[in-house]
Amino acid sequence: MKYFFLNLQLHISLFLLFLFSGAGCLYAQHANDTAWVKPFQKDNNIQLYGGYAGSSFIFQTKKTPRDFLHLLANNSGYTGINVNYKYLSLFYEFTLPYTSLADRKTGLRSRNLELSQFGSRFGIEAGYQHVNGMLFEVRRRRNEPPVTFEDIRYRKYALNLYLFANPKHFSYTAANYYSKLQQRSAGSWMFMISPEYQQFSFSHANLIGDEYKDSMVYELVKPQPTWVSAIGYVGYSYNLVMDDGHWSISPTLLLGAGGQYPLYDSRFNPKQITLVYSALGRVNCGYNGEHFFSYLSASHDYTRNHLPAAHLHLQNSDFSITFGYRFSALKHRILGVI
Repeated sequence: MKYFFLNLQLHISLFLLFLFSGAGCLYAQHANDTAWVKPFQKDNNIQLYGGYAGSSFIFQTKKTPRDFLHLLANNSGYTGINVNYKYLSLFYEFTLPYTSLADRKTGLRSRNLELSQFGSRFGIEAGYQHVNGMLFEVRRRRNEPPVTFEDIRYRKYALNLYLFANPKHFSYTAANYYSKLQQRSAGSWMFMISPEYQQFSFSHANLIGDEYKDSMVYELVKPQPTWVSAIGYVGYSYNLVMDDGHWSISPTLLLGAGGQYPLYDSRFNPKQITLVYSALGRVNCGYNGEHFFSYLSASHDYTRNHLPAAHLHLQNSDFSITFGYRFSALKHRILGVI
């Protein structure tokens, strides 16, 4: 029964992600100026990619400084394949062996899923992050192996809604996904609204009190806090191109602030809206050709949240390399649909 509900929860999460991503197609789009941004004749592609992703949870209290107490997801390397054909996108990704921070035999797992749909003016992303078990790291004792806490859980649902101020001369998909050709260097101011739902919990409801626990770590998440937040971002993205757009460097920076509202028991914290702020950065560089494309990507985001016993500094980083090949659509539809 336990696994049934876990699978049901995952299926519902996947359904919502596909629903949110598909909603991006409903936005009216503004056409790019083809003298600046040109679509490729072959608009389907297959991609092979790999990289390393990591998440860290930094707790700051009155007694512990910000650089002292860390919880880490079981960060690891990954690789995968992505096929984009017409309006359908299929991907498969898996963790690379022997790249995880903790032994593969432990119960520590980390799952991330992100789907997106971008046009010229608008864009939408839906993200899901689920961390099963964490690693405890004290920076002043990094030479010691981290302590594992397999029963701590973290879950996050996020929706990012984008608006681009210069859709005529700048393409976010060309700068970040190499799906179009940016022929002249250009940039755009961009705005984003990001509602989120986050939760800390334990794998067993009666865990606290029945087993010996490290007081410093477990007191921070003992209330099993759940909260919602909404953050508004302002940023700028620029695509510096060379050789008629075939080579490019594309940095993006977003800064945001908003409000957080707790959903957990008010005995631990008053029911009031508190300030949260965030920063997101990304840079891509690579080759964008008519038949092949390849690029390096690095991203990092930071958000400061509030928990009953501490401030939570949440950080996510990702470094990856992608190789892609473009191909034309088939002359006949597959199963009469696509």
